[in-house]
Amino acid sequence: MRLIKAEDMHCQMCVERIEKAMDKAGLRCEISLEDKTVAVEDLHVEEAIEILDDLGFEAMEA
Repeated sequence: MRLIKAEDMHCQMCVERIEKAMDKAGLRCEISLEDKTVAVEDLHVEEAIEILDDLGFEAMEA
């Protein structure tokens, strides 16, 4: 698993939006609101960053 930083993730609603989008794309992820990170499988980092960007989050690999 690799970490993606999403600094503008602020609330549980953000987490739910991310989970829903990742599920729709078939990606498994683990989200930490406290750390503002999304962990995804190594092969899907770029796709996950694109999804986060599409949702309006400024995402970068941690």
